[in-house]
Formats: sequence, C-alpha cells, structure tokens
Amino acid sequence: MSASALLPARTDPRTKLSMSSEVRKEVILERLDRDQRVSVLELSTEFGVSGETIRRDLKDLEAEGAVRRVHGGAIPAGRTADVPITDRIRFNALEKDAVAQMARNLITDDCAIFLDTGTTTLSLARHLTGFKKLRLYTNSLMIAQAACQHFGVRVQMTPGNLRPIEQDLVGYDTLSYIQQFHFDMVFMGAAAIAAEYGFMDYEEDEARIRQALLKQTARSIMLADHSKCGKTGNVITAAFSSVSTLVTDQRPPANILAAAKRGDLEIIHG
Repeated sequence: MSASALLPARTDPRTKLSMSSEVRKEVILERLDRDQRVSVLELSTEFGVSGETIRRDLKDLEAEGAVRRVHGGAIPAGRTADVPITDRIRFNALEKDAVAQMARNLITDDCAIFLDTGTTTLSLARHLTGFKKLRLYTNSLMIAQAACQHFGVRVQMTPGNLRPIEQDLVGYDTLSYIQQFHFDMVFMGAAAIAAEYGFMDYEEDEARIRQALLKQTARSIMLADHSKCGKTGNVITAAFSSVSTLVTDQRPPANILAAAKRGDLEIIHG
C-alpha cells in the first residue's frame, strides 16, 4: 500500500456541512458567472440547507447589487435575457408606464398599429383607451389580452410558433404575415441601446420581427426606459437612422444623443 493511500481524503473546505452564509454566497456568484442562472431548489439540495435560507442569501446578494432575483432563483444583476416576461413586468414599472403614456399620445383613431413583444409595449396596450376604430396587430399573447379589454380596439394576432418565456409568436409564419400589411405606426421594444450600434436585442427572432416591421411602416417608434441606454445586446436590430422615434422616460446620455442626432432619430423623453 502506498503512503498516499494512508492519507485521509482531501476535504473541500466549502462542503455543505461547514459552509457559512458568506461562503455560500461566494459559491452562488461562481455558479452565476458560469451558468448565468441559479435555482433555489438546486442550491438548497447542494448546500443541504432550506430553500428559505437560499432565498435569504439571494436577497442579501440582490441588496448588494450582485444578482437579480427571479421566480425560482436568480440571474446576474443587469441581465434580462431569458427572464420570463411575467417577471420582467415588475422591472422599472413606473418608468415603463411613463413611456407608455407618452407613446399613447402619438396614436390617432382609425389607424392600424402594430405592437411587438415587450413589457413597455404591454404597458402601452393597457393605456389604449378612448378610441373608436383602432386596429391593433400584435404577435404577443399578453398584449392581445390587454388590448381587447378596451372598447374601440380591434385586435388581430399573427400566426407563428409560441415562445413560452415571452408568451409570443415568432418564426417564418409571423414574418410572412407581417409582410402582407402596411401599418400606420409600429411600436417596438428594445433590449439595449448602444451609441456604437443602435438598437439591439438578445434574440434573433425578436430582431428579425422588428426588422420586418421597419419595412412595413412610415412611422417606427421604439419604446425603452432609461435602463436600456448604454447596454449592448448580441444582435444588432436597427441603426438609429432606420427608426423614426425613440420614446424614453429620461434624457439619454450624451453619446447616445449625439449618435441619434447623426441618425436623424427623434427622441421624446420625460
């Protein structure tokens, strides 16, 4: 028998038997850096602690600005990709409502508009009161449900493949349907707004739909709260010069204002 066989097994100092709250948080951040999402259930099983203990850890980390809590777990702070729309509705809700009210004032009755998937466009759908003959097209189930509550708004859904996280319809059939129409106005969301690239998204499906909508209207309007300014996605959706108007709740940073001016992009802000 070798000498090494007589030595006791090496023990990870961060085992679940000895793991303090601070060490758990360190491991949670490592997991987030690696996987971009953690689950309360998986962490409580791994650490041998209750789900409530993990939720307290995540609450502490969120208070420190290190994570963002979502249903069943957490994601890195500042990241919204892959977060269900039902969770994202709560992010910057007052700011999105302010944007929606400004956008509502741009709409006239007896016209055809398209609202694409997004939490700010969903907020706009909830403000569509006072119309008699407004035709609204959308690929979002939640927007359709919100808009059809208003008298005087006729709602038409696109076909397509359902994305459960976004509660919307995307794909070839959606694009083909959009290409059959001309809309008086289209209202779109944006995942990120970067001075160097313009409007950006995290998903190709969303970017393709927005690119198709830009070709089917004379008035394209991006809705975004101030938190989107200065962020970058991984898909370039549209240059500032390709969009008519940006509606946001605060005056954008100077570099975005300068890029918008070069692209002849109108900015309406709170």
